[in-house]
Amino acid sequence: MGEAVAGIPVTCNVCGADDAEAVHEAAGLVRCRRCGLGYVNPQPSDEALARLYTDEYYTRPVDPDGPSYIENRAGLERFFDGRLRRVERFVRPGRLLDVGAGLGYLLNAAARRGWQGIGLEVSEFAARYAREQFGLDVRRQSLAEAAFPDAAFDAVVARDVLEHTRDPRAFLLEARRLLRPGGVLALSMPNFASLNARLGGLAWRHLRPRQHLFHFTPATLARLLRECGLELAECATRYDSPATREVYAALAGAAQRRRLARHAFARGDVVFLPLGSGLRRALRAAAIFFSCITRPFRAKLRDDILEVIALKSEADR
Repeated sequence: MGEAVAGIPVTCNVCGADDAEAVHEAAGLVRCRRCGLGYVNPQPSDEALARLYTDEYYTRPVDPDGPSYIENRAGLERFFDGRLRRVERFVRPGRLLDVGAGLGYLLNAAARRGWQGIGLEVSEFAARYAREQFGLDVRRQSLAEAAFPDAAFDAVVARDVLEHTRDPRAFLLEARRLLRPGGVLALSMPNFASLNARLGGLAWRHLRPRQHLFHFTPATLARLLRECGLELAECATRYDSPATREVYAALAGAAQRRRLARHAFARGDVVFLPLGSGLRRALRAAAIFFSCITRPFRAKLRDDILEVIALKSEADR
């Protein structure tokens, strides 16, 4: 847990206030009292962040209930194909920048749809995999390091990236600079206002304090986009059924929840509970049941993942 609670003190990235209340002390997570942004404070050092994205990040299960990134190539490419169709409602295929390109699955799907793509990825393992497996132009650089010219892209995609960045505001300003007038920024990230976030508490699958440094709600993200000169065109949420640990936490007593918290932040990311296979299967069944009965209450942007399309104004030249 040391990396999650020792590091660099920060203030709110949306409103700039230094006025936060503790949300989950075990995770170092606070919430700005003025605007509602959730963030880890203090944040991990640059060295700690650099150690995260090794080959193990991509080869181990994304969640204890599912496959690794490498094992889930076909499913992810189908999913990304659908996400790209949403982008194409606003802009025709052209030059695309994928920030946080990972193993290259989105860029591979984009190439089949007629996009000319470039990827940025901080993991050497992932960038090399994308180049060798698919022949993609994926560079081991951050967005700030890449230094592309102004208006270089028709679309910038950053899926599951903004919550990992040290400075989301600077990231969005740079993305806007790189878009041509009328260009599209497509984002996804965990929804801090989701029902699962509220009910799961410390067991929420997206509460990963070594990786997820910021937690946005629809309101905090809309404000930050607006202040960065981007027009919010579409904001929706996508449902993730609760992980077994989230159901376990909801059903467990206080002692079990404390035990869960100890396991949750021993590594600070994916939680592997010491549960037998029978109990795990029962919890998965409970998760599916939970998904069904809570559907009526998850309206109004209460699902787990924010899916956002923002535009650079045609007049912004």
